[in-house]
Order: sequence, then C-alpha cells, then structure tokens
Amino acid sequence: NDILRVAILTPGLIGSDVKDLGAASGGRRVGEELAAATEEGLWLSNIFPNTRSSETLYAHTWAIRYDGLLFMSRYYDDRPEVPEPAEPDDDALTRAYVQKAIAYYEANGREATAAYYNTPESFEGERVLMLADPVEGGGILATVLTWPLQLAVVGATAPIPELRTTEEILWFDGQHLTNPVTGQREPARILSVRHDGLVFISAHFVLRENVEDATKNYVNKAIELYESQGLDAVISRYNSRDSMDGQFYLFLIGADDIYLAHPIFPHLIGTDIKDVVGSDGQELGKEIAEATEAGIWVEYLWPNPVSNREEPKVTWAIRHDGLIFASGYYTGEADTGPPPWQGADPKEYTVDYVNRAIERYENDGLEATMAHYNSVAGFEGEWYLFATDENDTYIIHPLVPRLIGTDINDVTGKDLEGNDYELGKAIAGATEEGIWVDYMWLHPAILKDAPKSAYAVRHDGMIFASGYYPATDDPEGYTQEYVRKAIERYDRDGLEATVAYYNSDASIDGQWYLIIADEDGIFLTHPILPHLVGATAPAIPGYLAAIDAGEWHEAPWGISARAAGEVTRRAWGLKHDGLYFWSGYFVED
Repeated sequence: NDILRVAILTPGLIGSDVKDLGAASGGRRVGEELAAATEEGLWLSNIFPNTRSSETLYAHTWAIRYDGLLFMSRYYDDRPEVPEPAEPDDDALTRAYVQKAIAYYEANGREATAAYYNTPESFEGERVLMLADPVEGGGILATVLTWPLQLAVVGATAPIPELRTTEEILWFDGQHLTNPVTGQREPARILSVRHDGLVFISAHFVLRENVEDATKNYVNKAIELYESQGLDAVISRYNSRDSMDGQFYLFLIGADDIYLAHPIFPHLIGTDIKDVVGSDGQELGKEIAEATEAGIWVEYLWPNPVSNREEPKVTWAIRHDGLIFASGYYTGEADTGPPPWQGADPKEYTVDYVNRAIERYENDGLEATMAHYNSVAGFEGEWYLFATDENDTYIIHPLVPRLIGTDINDVTGKDLEGNDYELGKAIAGATEEGIWVDYMWLHPAILKDAPKSAYAVRHDGMIFASGYYPATDDPEGYTQEYVRKAIERYDRDGLEATVAYYNSDASIDGQWYLIIADEDGIFLTHPILPHLVGATAPAIPGYLAAIDAGEWHEAPWGISARAAGEVTRRAWGLKHDGLYFWSGYFVED
C-alpha cells in the first residue's frame, strides 16, 4: 500500500504514505514519483537534506518494486544543479496502476476490490481495471469481476485473451480495448498480471504508428504456432473467432494461394486469393499473393469486424515455408453504431437491398456493380446479392463463387418440406415487378442449408436477387423440442450412436444443430466446428451452468460471413445423465 515500514534514520515517517513525501526543492512531491517504481527500478535525483550531516545536498535515490513492496536507498553528492525529473513511461504507469489495484485487493479483499474498481473513481486517466477469475480447466474462460466500461458483463463467464498465458506478468499489443477518454477503439498496450489466482488487467493507448509492430507481432505468433505444432493447429486456431484480438485476425494462404483459414469470411476458404477484388476494383488478392519472405504491406478497403463497416485497411503479409501469414489494422475512424439491418423488417430490407443494387448498376455501370457485390463489401448482415446476365448466367455470387459462369436454371436443391426442387428455374421466372421464392440454401453464418426466402427482380433482362433466413414462428419451442429428441435418442441408442449421429450433417436442421459436452466441458459433438470435438467448451456464458430444468442463454456467435459482424445465438441448455445438451437459433443482435 506504499506505507513506509522501514526508515531507520527517519523513524517518524514510519506509517506514512510514500506518495505524501515532499522535498526541500520547491515543494516537489518526490514520493509520487518514487511510488511509480516498477520491477525494473528507477533513479530519482533531487535536493534533499543529508540525515547524517544535516547538509542539503544532491540526493540520488534508487527505488525498485519486488513482490509488491517498494525498496529504496540513496547516496549524496554536492552537485548543485537538479535536472527536471524524467516522466515515467506509459508502461511504468500502467504497471503502477495494476500494482496499486493488487495492493488494494490485499488490503481490502475481493468484494471491496470488485466494488471499487467497477466505479469511475477507480479510473486513472485512460487506465481502468479488468479483474478476472479464471475458470479451472477452462482455457481462456474467466468470470469477469470488474469491467467499469461495460458493467453488463460483470458476473458473466467470458473469453479473456490475456488468460492464454500461464506467466505471472505479460504484455499484449493490439486493438483490444476502447479508450475511456476518447470513447474510440485505439491501439492499446495491455498488461496482464496473475495474483492470488486472479488476473489483473489494464492498458494504456499508444500512437497508431505502433500498430505496425503489433500487427507483425500478431502474425509472428501464428508463425511460432506453425513451427511448434504444425499446420493443422494453425488452421484450427485461426479459423476460430477466439483467435481475434480486437480488429486483428489472421488469414492464412497455402503455397498454391488457396485460403486455408479466415475466421471472418469462412466462405473464402478453398478459393484463390488472387481472385479477390475490392469493392473499388482493386485486385488486392493479387497484391497480397506477391508476399515474400521479407514481408510486404498492402493497403485496401475491407470490412472491419469491430465496426461492421468497410474501412481502409493496412495488411502485413509474409511468406513462410511457402505459406502466406497475414493480418492487418484499420485506419478509418471507429464507428460502433448499429448497422441498418438490425431491427428492420427482413422482407422490407430484402426489397430495399435489391433496389439499391439496381440503383448502383444504373449509376455506376455493370462492371463496378459486379466488383462491389462479388467482394465481401457487398454483404449486409445475412444479405448478399446474386445476379445473372440476360442469358440467366450467374455474374455475381459472393457466397458461392463457383456458381459464376453457370446457368441459374441448372441449380437444384430442396424446398422447405425437403423435397427435390428446381429452385433455379423458379428464380429465373422473376419479373420486373419481382417475385418471392422459398427454398433451402446455404446459411452464411453456419455454412449449412437453412430455410431461405429470396426476392428476385428482372431489370434490363438481368436478374437481381437477395434473401433472408426466416426463423420459425416458435423458435424457442422448436429448440427445446430439438434438444428433447436428442435426449430421447441418447436414452434409446446410447452415447456412441448419439455422438455419431449429432456429429453428422444429417443431424443439422436449418439453424439447429446439437452440441453435447461432458462434465469437464469437453465437446463430444459439434457438426459445425468439428475440430472442437475433444476440446474444452469455449466461452459461451453459462452453458455449463445449465441445470436439470434447463436454461436459456444468449451469446455472440463469431463464425459469420455476414458483413464481418457477430450475430447472437440464443441457446437452450439442459443437463441430463451427467452430460450437457444444447442447441439454439439466431436472433437480432
């Protein structure tokens, strides 16, 4: 607590706060400067009386933190000039803030610490405290005890990226936090300290130029994982949104320039990066494919996963062992307002989306329209454009680009009852007034078939179309019935047969699929993310707290090709025979 415990020559100061100490030179409060000492230590020089000779001399004090305590000593000389004290650097101030929080915890306990550091009084400029209680065996799962910038998450179990290490003290560079002073997401330097089983986290915000180093560091960590654990480990980790650090995410390209990992737009996986063109026509994919072992920087427009909007992006791409490892940062102003499709009537929004696409075609021409809507910039939530030319040949389809160049009349699938359906011919029947067609189609959030309602219009002989994925009239009831049937199957057929079935595509029913986890939180089934089977359940608040009677929970769902944004999944969890069963559906974010 920075209270003096040992001061042999000045015993009268014992029990006082170091920070309250002044000096003989102009009332300068050297105590506050000494209290900023870190485990690296600092020197402080000032005019101070020599307690041996009573002379006022030039004092040189060395102060260093160890185990939370502050150890200090000094020597004197007769140099008359006192230089201005150096300002403590930002790292030292952040470390001092966290150490002060640890001292508060030691003096006042967990409950009082949580209460105080959830109030604005605990702020020191841009520095605030996140206090997290790691879930035993939960990887990066922790219960949030303090987060004054978003009190709604306090008490929730959430993923805390700073828990990825077992080290006592670790620094992170990234875009992980919102600056409480400016209200904007800014490049941050984050300190994570483990103490007494808890994790104390704070940060300060750095100049945007420093983000280049943070970007390279993020990419280098992926390369280190590749070197230590191999390609499969990298693909598994970086195809998950858990790998993101604020706006940072990794996209991985094979030696043949084919996407291997992309957590924001999984539909790009398996496609050639050289075919990726920006909304402004920039052949950004070809530029990134020129990456060398020395690394290159590429600038282009791309959707920001934080703001859900297209912004200027600067990407670092480097060849390593033939692969391209790449990530980047955004240079536009952060805009965290809700996207226009949230809360909108989906049918009305679909018509508006198609009409705006036709308007773009009229104003900018066909080539510019194709460039925009065949890029990720064309996604708006679950809406994307698919279009044909006058001969009914696909010219736009960003979700399934292999369809471009094929005849829409040849596309077949299933109707809503599961029967074979010539859906392409139905859409090709579009008129200038527009038609609606219902069928099963790939859902961009789960990349599995789900009921879709599409609106198609003929304009200049071409077809312009888009659609949405309607929920059932009673999604809650449908979810509970889906889970109930799974438990019935388990009771009838046993665990092995149930696990086999619910790990297959046959078990997926539109938005609904089943996850089973054991009492240790280990996935037994996950048909959407099969690489998670055998892994610890991720940070979806409260699922493993499901009780016998069942519980509802809502949480962000991050595997979304939908405008680079998260959606929310509402899930029903039930504990049965020592296992956890749950399923869910997508709701308005």
